[in-house]
This record gives sequence, structure tokens and C-alpha cells, in this order.
Amino acid sequence: MLVKMSKYLTFRWVFLLAISLVLLPISETGAVENIYVSPGESIQAAVDNASHGDIIIVEPGEYNESIQIDQDNLTIISDSKVPSDTVISAENADSNVFKVVASNVTISGFSIVDSKCGIYLSSVQNCIINNNNISGNKIGICLFKSENNTLYNNLVYSNTNCGIRSLTSSGNTIYSNYFNNTNNARDDKFNVWNLTSGNCWSDYTGKDEDGDGIGDMAYVVNRRTKSMDYRPLMAFVPLPPILPKAIFTSNVTIGYAPLTVEFTELSKNASSHLWSLGNLSLSNTSDFLHTFTDEGDYTVTLTVTNENGSDSTSMTINVLKAPDPSVPILPEAKFITNVTEGYVPLTVQFFDTSKNAASLCWNFGDGKSSYCPDPIHTFCCPGNYTVWLTARNDNGSSTTGIVITVLKPINQSIAEDNDPEGIEDQGLGRRNIGKRIDGVLNRENLDSAGDFILSFTGTRSAAELALLVEQEIFRTADLIKDLTADSVPEIELRDISMRELFLGFLGIALVLSIFRRKRK
Repeated sequence: MLVKMSKYLTFRWVFLLAISLVLLPISETGAVENIYVSPGESIQAAVDNASHGDIIIVEPGEYNESIQIDQDNLTIISDSKVPSDTVISAENADSNVFKVVASNVTISGFSIVDSKCGIYLSSVQNCIINNNNISGNKIGICLFKSENNTLYNNLVYSNTNCGIRSLTSSGNTIYSNYFNNTNNARDDKFNVWNLTSGNCWSDYTGKDEDGDGIGDMAYVVNRRTKSMDYRPLMAFVPLPPILPKAIFTSNVTIGYAPLTVEFTELSKNASSHLWSLGNLSLSNTSDFLHTFTDEGDYTVTLTVTNENGSDSTSMTINVLKAPDPSVPILPEAKFITNVTEGYVPLTVQFFDTSKNAASLCWNFGDGKSSYCPDPIHTFCCPGNYTVWLTARNDNGSSTTGIVITVLKPINQSIAEDNDPEGIEDQGLGRRNIGKRIDGVLNRENLDSAGDFILSFTGTRSAAELALLVEQEIFRTADLIKDLTADSVPEIELRDISMRELFLGFLGIALVLSIFRRKRK
């Protein structure tokens, strides 16, 4: 009986293990791999064993084989990224080094020699051919019924028939390459021969009058199809390598288990993607969906690659323990502000940071309130205001507060400090209240006093009889005004007594009156 029970339990555990293996998410299989090829090994074998998205890295050395690529989304690059380090020749002169019949393939970093065609693209799209030295072939690069491929930073030279041949292929972008062949290019369709820059052509006969490194006359590939290089380079300067940049976002970063997170890939210049969780590879797709079943902090990493290198970025997902349904979840009121003190009128931005809140209520301490999540409120009077936030849900409420200090205006404070009894100037209307100087008369005072004296004594009519005396009065008055001009700093003002000034004007007026009587 015990033996039978033991066998039953063993069978049960084996069965459950098998079921769990079968039910593993498909996304956690088929991870991107780096496949290394050393001299003496076959690049073709690596291609045959590769899966979608894999990267085949060829170590420096010499290889003699003809390689056919029929797996989409493969990257074949040299380990050193220096073309002269890794040389591939065809099995014989009538075969190609690379024949590509799959799309989204990248070939980079090789010297490709001694073949019928160095790189032959047949009915493919979105392939990248860059940073290769292609020489000593009949045709360097051939495109047949292929579209939207990109060829740049290649040295294509000493090919006996043609450097690059485009047959029934259009929409390909070909720029920043060097061509020096018996025939540099043939194109029976329309292709783009320049992007940020054109190509460097050994048979270009144009000039560069403005010295910008770009020929002033277009290079004609096929005038009939309008395949023209409008920015031909006077000298070949390889573009710097375009490196990938890993970028992604997620719909959530924290939540209760089980937590399903959607990751959105936003990377730049990437040809392959790999999502990983710790040491576990999860997916090689661009966007990614994963469910975290247990609580804990999980680091999700995205690694992207292209022919020039790789880049990684990470994000932490905080998975919380699922709450006990028997324990009520209470709200927790929290908020922050952009300022807590300032001069009236003071405008304050409030930001709610509460947890587990179904509703909010703000009390600003000045008789006003709000139910908005992040209100903006202006305090119009000086004082200290306690602002309260109350957060509520079905299980209860929570309240927290903060003091906002609203200060008096700066000009009001200064005026009160200089005139503590609040007595305003009752005299002749002095300027710059708060900066008064006793016993000093400014230009405004002089204008009023002068007009008063002249009108009181009747000197306006006397001016007709004694013009010279009147001119002297005004000259003296202007001199005094200049000494007390508003533009003169206060420290330089002359201390002129009001009494002395008034008596001086009155004396002159009396003299003029006597002179007037004698005249009559």
C-alpha cells in the first residue's frame, strides 16, 4: 500500500512539472543569441542555426565560402568592426560571397573579395550594408528587385564589371560610399544617391567653387530615370558609426500582485531587441507584456543592438503584496506646494500625493475651498493660513495641513518703517515718500514758492518795467532748482533753509514794488 502511494505521488509530481513546463509563457523562449564564428569554422553553418533576431559575430581571420542568408532579421558583423581584419572570399569566382534572400538583414565590417558578386540582394527589403571593403569582384554590390535598403560607408573599388548594379530595384538609399571601379554605378530605376551627403566618385569631373566639400554639379547615374547624386563628395570621409539607444516606458511601475505591466519600446537605431528579468531572457520583440505574480522589486532590462554596438537601459517594477481583503484600506492624505511663503498677493500651486483616496477636499484657511486634485490658490491678504487637505474613501478619511505665510508688500513695509505714526506729508508735496530729508527743498517746492511770490508781489507786470531785474530773479531761481534737481543724489543736495529762501524772494519782491511806485 505504501509503495503504491509513493508511486502515485511521484507520478503526480512529474505530471504537474510537465504541465508547468508546457504552460510556460511563449515570450520567455526564443531569446536573442550572439553566435560567434572563429577562423576555420563556417559562417554558413552559423546562419543555418540562427533564429530570428540573432547576431552572428565573426572573429578576425580569413574565410573562404559562399554564404546564403534566408533567415529574416539577422545581423552578421565582424568582431573588430575593422574590415581589413576579417576577409571573406567566395568558394569560386562564379559564386557570390553573400547572397541575401531575406529581409531586415545587416552585413557590416568585412573585406569581401574574389567573387562574381560581393553582396547580392535578391527581392529583399530593409537590409543594411555598411562599413565594408568590397573589391576584386566582377560586381561589388548588386540589387535585384529589392527596395528600401540602405547602403552607406562602404569602400567599393577595383571591381571589374561594375561597382554597384541596380536591376529593377527602386527606393534604395545609397550615400557616403566610395566608388572607384571600371564602371562605378548602373541603375535602371530611381534610387536615392544622397541623404545627408552624397557619394565620392572616382570619375566625378565637377568642381567645388565654394569649398564646402560637395561638388557644385550633380553626378549622373542615370539621367533617364533621374537617378542623380546631387551632393557628390570631393573626398571620402566615412560617417561616424550610428550607435543604438535603448529607450522604453511602462504603463505602471508599482502595483499589487499579480501585476501585469505593458512595456513600450522607443529605442533608436536598433536592429534587435532583448528583454530580460535578472538573468532570465524574456522576449526578443520590440514591445513586451509581462505579469509579475509575486511581490518584490524586479529589474527589467532592454538591450538593443545594431551593426555598430549595443545599449541597455533598466527599470525597476515594485510589486506589492496583495492586500488582505479583511483589513480595510484607509486613505493617507499628503500634499506638497511650490512655495510656503511670499508677498501678497501670493499664488500657490498645491500637488496632491495622497494614497488610497477616492475624493479630496481642500480648505485654504481664508474661507475658500476646492475639490480639485492639484488646485492653484491666491492669498490676497497678509497673514498665516493653515491649509488642510482631507482625503476620503469608503473606509474612512485622513487630514493633513501646512502653514502658508503671506507677507506685506515691500513698499508698504518701508513706508511704515519711516513713518511709524502714519502721518503723511502735509507740506509742499515732496517726492520720494519714505526717503524724506528735513530742511531740503526740491524742484517741485521751488516751483510752487516761486509762482506764489511772483503772483503775490505783482512782479509779472513789473517785468515789463525792469526786465533786467526780473531776469536776474529767474536766473537765481533756476540756479537753486539745479542744485536741488531730482536727478541729483540725495547726498549731494544742498541744505537750503525754507525760511532763508522765502525771505530772499520776499526781499527781491519788495525792491521791485518800490521801484514800481517810483516809476509811477
